[in-house]
Parts: sequence; structure tokens; C-alpha cells
Amino acid sequence: MASRVLGAFAVAATATLASLALATPASAHTPVSSAECVKDKAVLKVKLTQYAGGNKNTVLIKDNDKVLVDEKFGQNWGEQVGNKLEPKTFVAEDSTIKHTFYIKVTASDGSNYNYEKTHEPLTCAKPVETTKPTKSSETKPAVPSSSAPEVPSSSVAPSSTPAAPAPGGSTPEPPLAATGASPMWLLLSGLGLVGAGAGTLLFLRRRRTA
Repeated sequence: MASRVLGAFAVAATATLASLALATPASAHTPVSSAECVKDKAVLKVKLTQYAGGNKNTVLIKDNDKVLVDEKFGQNWGEQVGNKLEPKTFVAEDSTIKHTFYIKVTASDGSNYNYEKTHEPLTCAKPVETTKPTKSSETKPAVPSSSAPEVPSSSVAPSSTPAAPAPGGSTPEPPLAATGASPMWLLLSGLGLVGAGAGTLLFLRRRRTA
């Protein structure tokens, strides 16, 4: 009796361990995804591990309405680098628009292992900065000059230096003003005055002697 109980217990334990061994890989489905801006570019990374084998799982990845991936995969999906599985990387080239990444994974061993993820719109382009002119660079209205106009270089100022004397060492006298009278008449008038004076003296002497 005891041996039968022990046998039944061993069978039950073996069945439990077997079911756990089969269930462990199935429950270990591990989808990993991330989206971020890297140097003004929207970048998506996706890695899927520990799915049921058989190449019956499917993965669909979209950038807005553009399909990036639509294919089947086996136990793992990603970028194999040596002995290590790295996430697959998708870089959106157009950084002037918003990017919404959509991921859908359909597991072949049950819909409860499906994975669906939407990464919110990413706007990675930096806004263009407009430079405003500084106050020093603004043009100022021209101020009219209050200074007197300059004398043309071709004009010659009058000289205050007296004229040089004529050759010979003597300064020429200015000519006599012309009065219109003849020099002969002046001489005759003088002689007449002298004669009248002399006659007057003779007359006076005769009166004294009489």
C-alpha cells in the first residue's frame, strides 16, 4: 500500500515538473522597445526574446503610415552582434515631421502573449532661432552739421601786405590832381600880386618923405 502511494506521488511530481518545464519558456516572452530623439533624429529600438520556436511568430513595425517591418520570426528577434542579441534600430531620416511608432507582435502559442505598443509622436527637429538686430546695429538718422561751409580751396584770400616799392629805392609820389586851370595863368596872377605889392610900398614911402 505504501509503495503504491509513493509511486503515485512520484508520478504526480514528475508530471508537475514536466508541465512547469514546458510552461516556463512559454511564459518568458520578453518584448522590449523604446523611442527617443538622438541628434535631431527619431530613433526606435525593438528586441523580442524567449518566444515559442518554429518561425511562426510575427512582428509588424510602422513609422506613421510607413511599414518598416512585417515578417515572421522564431524564438528571438533582434540584431545579432557576435554572441549577443542587440535591439534592431530604426532611424527616421525626416526630422521635420512628427513620428509615431507602432509595434504589434503576434505570438504563435497564444494571444495572451501578443504585444502591442504605440510610442507617442516625437518631434526631434530644433526650432529655427531668428536673430533680432541689436540696438547698436540699428541705423540712426543723419544729423545735419552746424559747422560753417568750408571755403573752396581754389579761392585766394586778399593779401594785406603792402605793395613792394618801385625799383630805385624811392616810392613814386602820386600825380597831382587835375583841376582844369593852366599853369600860365597861375604865373601871371602871381606876378600881378607881386607888382601890386611893390607899387603899394612905393606909394607909402613917398607919402612919408613928402
